[in-house]
Amino acid sequence: MTSEATRESVCQSLRVYMSRTGWTLAEIAERASYSHQTLRQFISGARYGDGDGETAARRLARFMEENPAPLPESPGKLYETAATREMGLILERVREGAWGTLYGPAGAQKTFLLRYRFAEAARLPEPDLVLVEVDSAMSPRALFARIAQGLAAPYALQTDKLRQGILYALRRRSSTVALVLDEAQLLYSRIDTLEALRRLGDLAGGRMGILVCGNEQVIKLFEKRRRNYFEQWRSRIEQIEARVLGPTPAEAVCIVEEELAGIKDRAVAVLIEGASVADPISKKRYVNARRLFNAIRDFRGPRRRLQ
Repeated sequence: MTSEATRESVCQSLRVYMSRTGWTLAEIAERASYSHQTLRQFISGARYGDGDGETAARRLARFMEENPAPLPESPGKLYETAATREMGLILERVREGAWGTLYGPAGAQKTFLLRYRFAEAARLPEPDLVLVEVDSAMSPRALFARIAQGLAAPYALQTDKLRQGILYALRRRSSTVALVLDEAQLLYSRIDTLEALRRLGDLAGGRMGILVCGNEQVIKLFEKRRRNYFEQWRSRIEQIEARVLGPTPAEAVCIVEEELAGIKDRAVAVLIEGASVADPISKKRYVNARRLFNAIRDFRGPRRRLQ
């Protein structure tokens, strides 16, 4: 490989590395004990110092090899329930390119399951799930940067360049990918971000499914407002729509007994009753998983932490 080809290959790897780690060029320069100006010249193709940039290329390649991008940590042990199995089936459809909506009340384990599956997928040779945890200020560029990070697409400063990099990464994949937006109801006022995402999904040409997730308010995300009617969005996410609840009381019993071996039946009942709620829509009783695991933690005592 010529010096020029080596340099271009390392430049491409560096852009992907920046996307995966979220580090800026200045942060990489500091961590690699390199001049920021030198790295800017290297990645821009300018001549400097060692002329063809081969020395810098070797050094950067070694740095990236010795400092791989960190993988997301698993949030803990997953207890499968009817709800988590339903969510798993939905994710499989989205991995095949479908679009849809997943919502429900707090404590239904939506975020936990998504983080768990995301951590699993990140360890595959070709991760098939990208998870974006939304915030209310998320611009199109910020969203695309997070998607690029999950796809290991080249880092860029401009929104258009990020979109091009994402589409390039999708075309190079051997299979489709599921893009999941959690807490998507926070994008209610960001019509620009929603429309940019819909356009990206259309341009992906079936290479990327999209799942919009959140609390009960997420179903209002695409309601008609401010002269925006979201017909294009609704025609796509109607492929899948599911509302999930937390564990049933019977499923919660199994969770408590496994977490607290030897616990008395009366204590189990107290823990579950304290975490149980009635769903105002279906009228079914279910267990708020967050409350349940907090109760288990408290039962163990302050010095023991629930995994």
